[in-house]
Amino acid sequence: MRMFSIFDTSEEIARSDVDTAVLPLGAVEPKGPHLPVGFDLILANRFAKDFCTGKAVYLLPVFPFSSAMETRGFKGAIALRQQTLWDVLNDIASALARHDFKRLILLDFSNYNWITKHCVRELNLNRELIQSVWVNPKQFAREAAADDLLPDFGGGAVETSLALALDEKRVRSPLADFNADVPRETIDYEGLSKVAPRGFWGKPTLASAEQGRAFYSLMLQKTHDFVDYALKLFDEGAAIGKHAVDEIWWPQENIPGVEGDGLDWHDTLAGIAEADPELVIIPTAATEQHSPSQPLSTDYLRALELSRRLADELGAYLLPAMPIVTSWGHIRFRGSIPLGAMTVRRVLEDIAASLVAGGFNKAAIVNTHGGNWVVKPTMIEINQKYEGFKLISTGDILSYRGQMPVEQLHACEAEASFIQAFYPQSFKSDRVVDYSPMCSAAAFDLVGIGGVSPQGVWGYPSRGTAEKGRKDLQSDVADAAAYIKTVFS
Repeated sequence: MRMFSIFDTSEEIARSDVDTAVLPLGAVEPKGPHLPVGFDLILANRFAKDFCTGKAVYLLPVFPFSSAMETRGFKGAIALRQQTLWDVLNDIASALARHDFKRLILLDFSNYNWITKHCVRELNLNRELIQSVWVNPKQFAREAAADDLLPDFGGGAVETSLALALDEKRVRSPLADFNADVPRETIDYEGLSKVAPRGFWGKPTLASAEQGRAFYSLMLQKTHDFVDYALKLFDEGAAIGKHAVDEIWWPQENIPGVEGDGLDWHDTLAGIAEADPELVIIPTAATEQHSPSQPLSTDYLRALELSRRLADELGAYLLPAMPIVTSWGHIRFRGSIPLGAMTVRRVLEDIAASLVAGGFNKAAIVNTHGGNWVVKPTMIEINQKYEGFKLISTGDILSYRGQMPVEQLHACEAEASFIQAFYPQSFKSDRVVDYSPMCSAAAFDLVGIGGVSPQGVWGYPSRGTAEKGRKDLQSDVADAAAYIKTVFS
């Protein structure tokens, strides 16, 4: 057994007997003038990979947003409602249970996800859907920290030490300390901006990379011990011990985001406010099967590459990509993880509300998944709700398709070309299958792609080439940039 991830194919996961999934939860939250707003997202990605390496688990992509409603109003921060995050977690758990996963481990890195603990309790004791474990690894570090390093309610000595250990370049200086003379729960009543106007509460001047490395090592060990303890409490639970494995290929160490020179969640509150961008880019993708030859992350990876280049071209603020949306047409294939349409709708509504609260008035969705139909009606209503705020997509990509037969639609030449060009290690050239049912795309609504194409292919991936992939992406960026400029002008 080995670790599986979204960089594997659905077929590879189906052939395995892996029955434990790991879902990291990141955040785009205020961390003061010295840490990235996406620090929890960056930490979640790195920690989850290290935690899962050598274990027989299915590592899901980091879900990038938290329910940090207390932090709304800081420019660049994104907060979901408690109900929204509840729906996200329940949708993911339901999809996993459908595919015979027995256990779900939530690695929660936000400081504000109060609802996750309750959600896990109900999954276990009310719905009895899947054996679920919730753990916040950063809390182990806080509990072990010396008293003089505390408090750290975001951006303090513990988090800053971890940031220094992971990537010292991510920590801006000069550092300053802040300790509000009120109880922590004042944030719940007043909001973070009134209690800590600079978006942090702690003593970052006492941080060090050495402390951060010690904290990180402790977090890994304590998390492993806690998860094993929790799983053993279940009747059928078993510890997820380590196994000898080959080196894991993980595309670009900075996943879940392709880095560029532009503004994104790697920047601080101060950096975002100083740049004062007019436009926000919201990438939406999917985690779904893409035939035996392409990874489950195909749409997600394309969203990362396309949105990064587009944001740099337009000087926009780039949000982390939503890696999971509505993709029920692929639910027959193991490893595919869809959210309900109304869950996606609520996520987009909450993102828009956060952007409006932060002072933005223009945003564009970059959608790389054709089944994300709920985006269109949601955009229409968001635009009606907020006067002075406009949300568009990169072209009318979700317009009515009609009922005529379609030759190429999914895991086809274009997507095979993209993977070969940018993520060739995830392309299984010996498993390429050409097949087109030559029927209406409405088959997705009726029986899913599995009902008309047993291997999940709708097109001719054998025609794909890396050269085509590079040209297609370049063209897509140019077309999207031109369209956005035209609409907003």
